[in-house]
Amino acid sequence: NLEKTLLQKVFSDIKCKEYGISFLVTESFKQYAKSLEKEFPKEWRELLAIAYCRFIYRCPLKSIPFRLGTSCLPEILQMDSFKEKTASGILNRIGGMPEAMNQYMKSFIRKGDYTLIDSTDVFSQSQHISMARKGYSSQLNFDSHFNLMYVYSATNQMPVFYRLLPGNIREVKAFKNTLLEIGLKKAVIVADKGFYSAANVELMRNEGLNFVIPLKRDNELIDYREIENNTFKTGSSFFIFNKRPIWFRNTKISKKETLYLFLDEKLRVKEEQDYLLRIKTHPETHTVEKYHLKKNRFGTMSMLSNIKQTEEDVYQTYKSRGAIELLFDGMKNILEADHTYMQNEQTLKGWMFINH
Repeated sequence: NLEKTLLQKVFSDIKCKEYGISFLVTESFKQYAKSLEKEFPKEWRELLAIAYCRFIYRCPLKSIPFRLGTSCLPEILQMDSFKEKTASGILNRIGGMPEAMNQYMKSFIRKGDYTLIDSTDVFSQSQHISMARKGYSSQLNFDSHFNLMYVYSATNQMPVFYRLLPGNIREVKAFKNTLLEIGLKKAVIVADKGFYSAANVELMRNEGLNFVIPLKRDNELIDYREIENNTFKTGSSFFIFNKRPIWFRNTKISKKETLYLFLDEKLRVKEEQDYLLRIKTHPETHTVEKYHLKKNRFGTMSMLSNIKQTEEDVYQTYKSRGAIELLFDGMKNILEADHTYMQNEQTLKGWMFINH
């Protein structure tokens, strides 16, 4: 009976907790933990704990105590018990420490980094978030939102810095202020096709920003006559990208700006085939007449840029945009941070820092 009682006591005290990811957070991510401890000596453990819960469970603040109760992380970090209001209190306190947040992010920016800058929108219906305003959205959704602008290090392949901006702020001015804030000189604004306009280009010029801006295929600046006359592919005006030859031409638009026209033959054949097939399946929008008007544009990509690089470098610079788009895709669809229910602007700032 004594043996049975002892066994019951032993087994009743056994708890099953998650350990693998807790070990990953504390051992493999030591660099981040050290930087957090340096800038947030009192709050760094709680910041790691909340980030852990977002990383694994994407859980709301109210579920964090339960999730930490099933993890070894609190024991590893030697934390006090995590109550329901602990998380919101931490986020509110962190949101009021902008200098510490900036210093943490700046610690991952290296001199000579090749960096990309882009922004996306995050929706909020809160009446207490002054940054949440109606403005242009690339998805043509004009609900109240704020802009999340990110600096991405293509050198280290990681996001390094962000800013939160009101939803109605123009991007160009924000680009300039962001670069000044973090002391970056070697940065390139890589835009999407919807960004181009004469006004935006003029603002970029006036702000002295380096940029690569793709143009829509019907832009009047693009000259397709060499493709039409079969004189585009001449000499050695090509390079290899992903095992595919990319032909190019460039035209000086101004003293500092050049218009680049690229032709990907593999893409051209694919697009041409797709269009011809759609003449049968979608005759209301695809016709033989329209095909002949568009055929010289298939497989092409045009970019306006003021960076002093080779055609191949300009092309690769634009293609690297995929990395920052992947960042936004992961943030919105994996972390589910495309919207927020925060009701306090200071807490919102702490919440976005956790997501970062």
